[in-house]
Amino acid sequence: MLLAPRADFYTGGLPEPPDVRLLVEVADSSLLYDRRTKFPLYARSGVAEAWLVDLDSGRLEIHRGAGGAGYRDVRLLRMDEMFSPAAFPDLTVTLRDLIG
Repeated sequence: MLLAPRADFYTGGLPEPPDVRLLVEVADSSLLYDRRTKFPLYARSGVAEAWLVDLDSGRLEIHRGAGGAGYRDVRLLRMDEMFSPAAFPDLTVTLRDLIG
């Protein structure tokens, strides 16, 4: 997770969903559980952006637009497609940059 900066570095309490700028799940054997169980919970909680890295297929799912019914915007990217995290729009990376 990438969290919003806070003066107390979260020593005064755990982060809440609005504090989460980016959440990343890396799935090997847990892909379906992450997609079907965890990501709907993240969306309902208000986590603005969550990524699901599928190691088996070498793909990245970018989930944005959190809501009660899940994420409204889901993009599927291959290893060499470029993208930017919403919290850092000037940073352009590929999945290969992240996992090699």
